[in-house]
Amino acid sequence: MERKMGKIIEAESVSYVYQTKYQKTRALSGVNCSFERGRVYAITGKSGSGKSTLLSLLAGLDVPTEGTLYIDGEDMRKIDRDAYRMKRASVIYQAFHLFPLLTVQENVMFPMELQHVAKKEAGAKAKEHLAKVGLPDTLYKKMPNMISGGEQQRVAIARAMASGGEILLADEPTGNLDSQNEKVIVDLLCQLAHEENYAVIIVTHNEAVAAAADVVFGMSDGVLSVVRE
Repeated sequence: MERKMGKIIEAESVSYVYQTKYQKTRALSGVNCSFERGRVYAITGKSGSGKSTLLSLLAGLDVPTEGTLYIDGEDMRKIDRDAYRMKRASVIYQAFHLFPLLTVQENVMFPMELQHVAKKEAGAKAKEHLAKVGLPDTLYKKMPNMISGGEQQRVAIARAMASGGEILLADEPTGNLDSQNEKVIVDLLCQLAHEENYAVIIVTHNEAVAAAADVVFGMSDGVLSVVRE
């Protein structure tokens, strides 16, 4: 896979405020950080500390209230964020979020079909991605509820890869898994960063997951700090 090297995301004095009719809540305050291709990042912190808000900004679901988020040097506000989410950044969730009425292979084909890739080509590429995450072809025609949680999360990762993007954002990706499957998923995400040059960013409460990351950030009351790099 041909990918550029170096920084892909930079946050410069990023703040985010949730505003309702009655109050304002500052979820992020002056966040400065950057993320490079080929590395695994963990963002740790208590519930409500701002981790998920930062992840949603990195996913292009919203833009900062203050400060600037750059994607390969371009201001997030100025890019097509729908195209960014479809082609460049994919989110992997704790609850897998697979389509229950599509087979394993069809789930992985889905983002390619959104990009108008021909069905035959999408099917072939889906098999390649599923093989990369270590799933046997005996599972490809099964429905998600017919396979284990660890297998479902590998399908979700294969589907994220299928978009063709360079950024994998994982929100508590091992939260529903036992320790054995947790290790499989963490090892896989590290492999994708180190061998396939993805920028992998993981929000996690799990110390073992954070320990596997190349860089660890801590979030507290909306303020981000470096724990280890």
